[in-house]
Amino acid sequence: MAFENSSARRGWSFLWAAGAIGLSAMGAQAQSRVEAAGRYALLRAEDKDTGCMLTLEPRPVAGGFKAQLAPACRDNGLVVFDPVAWNVERGRLSLTARKGHKTHFDRQSNGVWLRDVKEGKALSLRPL
Repeated sequence: MAFENSSARRGWSFLWAAGAIGLSAMGAQAQSRVEAAGRYALLRAEDKDTGCMLTLEPRPVAGGFKAQLAPACRDNGLVVFDPVAWNVERGRLSLTARKGHKTHFDRQSNGVWLRDVKEGKALSLRPL
């Protein structure tokens, strides 16, 4: 593609650079999702094991990606919440309930996702 003048060429360079920055940010988001996908043990306060397992699949569904609570889970709060989707946005993991509400988690240095304390009882996801 030939440009008639240098201002058009500079404009194209700017757009290309802006696009590269956008692709870089999208790459970081995709990398965060890849790192978050997997199986987790669900823990309550003081790392008390609930006996429940959550699988975050990389398969797209409405609202993000597929989340599935293991059928053997007997923690009433988790069963009622019934996560069906997940996503990572700006470094935070969000779980979406079957009824549509969300809860958010922040990743700790040890790889555990800790629920935002403003959103209710302590809950964390420990990778298996």
